[in-house]
Amino acid sequence: MKNFSNLYIFGFSSALVLLVAAALSFTSLSLSDRQSANVEIERKQNILSALGVESEAQEVETKYEQYIRRGVVIKADGSEANGESPEKIDLKKESLKPVAERLLPLYTAEKEGKSYIVIPVRGTGLWGPIWGNVALEDDMNTIYGVTFDHKGETPGLGAEINTPAFQQQFRNKKLFDASNRFLSVAVEKPGSYTPNDHTVDAISGGTLTSKGLQTMLKTGIEPYQTYFSQHKSN
Repeated sequence: MKNFSNLYIFGFSSALVLLVAAALSFTSLSLSDRQSANVEIERKQNILSALGVESEAQEVETKYEQYIRRGVVIKADGSEANGESPEKIDLKKESLKPVAERLLPLYTAEKEGKSYIVIPVRGTGLWGPIWGNVALEDDMNTIYGVTFDHKGETPGLGAEINTPAFQQQFRNKKLFDASNRFLSVAVEKPGSYTPNDHTVDAISGGTLTSKGLQTMLKTGIEPYQTYFSQHKSN
């Protein structure tokens, strides 16, 4: 049996560690482009889904070009922020700024001869981040469709925000009342739910997630009011 010196063992171990680290680094770099592409595909699928357009990964680019006219970033005064890309806006960071200083991503779309806008939103549920997209008709008041998702809400409870049954409730709900006052949409817990243009039924057992989603909608959409008033149809 060979006896290896401490120096040999140390050198061999160091070389092995470096070899494994290099392999892991190479694998990570090799997959990074694919991971970024998958994130972009999912982002576009979610925007399309808010418009009621479902798409598989292999067709998402074609459908995105078919329905989405442009993506822009606007300021609270309704003007465009030149040189900014909506997909690069970090909504979490923007939410920490005063409203007047925020950058607001927005997508314009056309479907079956009608115009829509899609607004990305982000918030916090019970266990972590929640996010979504809200599609509005050209009156900038009526919700056409929504998509919501989460990172770690409780299965069967808060996780239900990403189900069609929950999301369908938002169709045709209104952001403003008859006096043009911004109300958003309240997510009311079961037993307290009163159906009207500004309420949906919360998830049973998912109260904190539902409230987080309600806050996400209000704080995420409210800064767009000036843009709405400048661009809504008569």
